[in-house]
Amino acid sequence: MPANQYTFEEQWFIPGYSPAQVYEVLANATLLPQWWSGVYLAVELLGDYPAPMVGAMVRARARGFLPYTLDFTLEATRLERDRVVEVRARGDFDGIWRATLIREAGGTRVELDWRVYVNKPLIRLLSPLLRPLFAWNHCWTTPRGERGMLAYLDRLHGRRPAATPMLAPALAA
Repeated sequence: MPANQYTFEEQWFIPGYSPAQVYEVLANATLLPQWWSGVYLAVELLGDYPAPMVGAMVRARARGFLPYTLDFTLEATRLERDRVVEVRARGDFDGIWRATLIREAGGTRVELDWRVYVNKPLIRLLSPLLRPLFAWNHCWTTPRGERGMLAYLDRLHGRRPAATPMLAPALAA
């Protein structure tokens, strides 16, 4: 496998929401900065698409924890309502990102499959040496997407997010 080829298989769980509700957000790439904030910096629709559809394209800019950005286009290649969203990326990386939505008790499991070749010159050049660091940078973005999706859906549907349990303060000895 070339050093600049990366494969990520990850899962999210979106409690309280159906595959249809999750699909409506995932299928609309123009929403990425609204729910995957801090990772997707900007998205611009390329063309006149009244709704998400196969062939629709956006230009995107994203970042991870490391101090670089990635510029690329995303083209919807497969949209199966409430089941699958698949896009092809081209630019600083080329590859396929697929989200498969599965109804589970209490919500939706999102199985993510991302297979990509990184073309950004610095990352491509350093991948033989720094591959684990670049993979970690990608993995830094994933929980932000999961949390951002849930928070966005909560706002969209007027729900209050579940309270985060507070840890009891340590007692002084």
